[in-house]
Amino acid sequence: MLDLSDCILLGTITKLHGIHGQVILKLNDIDFDNILIMESVFLEIDGLPVPFFVLEYSEKTINHLIIEFEDIHNESKAKELIDAKVFIQSSHVNKIHEQFTDLTHIIGYTVIDKNTGRLGILKDIIDIHQNPLLCISCAEKEILIPASKEFILEIDTTKKTMWVESPEGLTDLS
Repeated sequence: MLDLSDCILLGTITKLHGIHGQVILKLNDIDFDNILIMESVFLEIDGLPVPFFVLEYSEKTINHLIIEFEDIHNESKAKELIDAKVFIQSSHVNKIHEQFTDLTHIIGYTVIDKNTGRLGILKDIIDIHQNPLLCISCAEKEILIPASKEFILEIDTTKKTMWVESPEGLTDLS
């Protein structure tokens, strides 16, 4: 059996696109621009990872791709792929994305702001759909910062630190 430990969930095939075997892939919190290479992927079929070669892919909407696989050239073969989870090697996705797939492993890290210095300890990740927040314990107050690529600059797992550039004035709120 193939090992998916070096892969991340790219998304799920949701429906057909046309009659020539193309499918629609709903992305799982990955921006199209963060996909570096997509020559092959793994589809979970009957609980097992099956490799598929990608002939062509393009962005349909902000969170949907149109994919054409090698050896899938008709509607009936493509229908078999609907609801399949699609995995991609993590090295084929921009590394900044990997840091945002699951942030729970960084709870307890020291949070340092690029402009103001040490903010405190990351106490929690508040999971608000499409807008998760970092909850930082700082002295007698809590600071909430959006868990966004816009504000998180670097996560250093060796030093257990996270560098941020928080929005101006946000850390002054109490």
